[in-house]
Amino acid sequence: MRVIEKHTPYFKVLETLQKSKDCALCVLEKEAVHSYFEAFLYENVNDPGTRDALRESHGYCPFHAHHIAGFHDTLALSILYKDQALLAASFLEKAASHRNILGEWTHHPMCPACRQTVQIRHHYVGILVSGMDEPEMKEAFLKYFHHCLNHFLMVLEGLHDEGLKRELAGRMRERLTGLAGRLEQYCQDCQKNASGETFDSPHRLAWKEALEISTGQKGVFEPLL
Repeated sequence: MRVIEKHTPYFKVLETLQKSKDCALCVLEKEAVHSYFEAFLYENVNDPGTRDALRESHGYCPFHAHHIAGFHDTLALSILYKDQALLAASFLEKAASHRNILGEWTHHPMCPACRQTVQIRHHYVGILVSGMDEPEMKEAFLKYFHHCLNHFLMVLEGLHDEGLKRELAGRMRERLTGLAGRLEQYCQDCQKNASGETFDSPHRLAWKEALEISTGQKGVFEPLL
């Protein structure tokens, strides 16, 4: 068995696996992206290199633009979008007569927050994958099985132990088929209610679990355009 160095990120992943009632990797990713925006707002809004990168990418993508707006930092947002307004005005002055004007405007580097998100995602998945050689990490991953499908598949892809991969895939199949059964039962309960029976189905919130397994937590798997 390979011995890995246990450092602060390792224990952060382990603790989140043990304590979270949601996908631990979604939780960690959301926290890290939030910290990225906090650092940008409080330290980097006026940094020339940061401002240049945002001009090149035409600002943040729509997903992350609305994320940063949630901080309600009106001064920082005014500085950022003054740049974007001037950039768009300059573009229109030069490109208004071009035939592929939309294509020219949308052809630019990836949003800096999207790049950061990808790095964060692979960072935590890598820690978890390498940590699965440790009994405590493997036990937490199996015991607190709240993983979304996207993060789960990334972990599965990174593992080299074929026996462990089969074990984990079987565990997720069991979870998914059980969830499908609960969703089907809720559909049947709705039909009974429509026929005159009045009762609260114990499966009425199963759709929420299905949604989070399929897509991850809200605000995590943004469209990386």
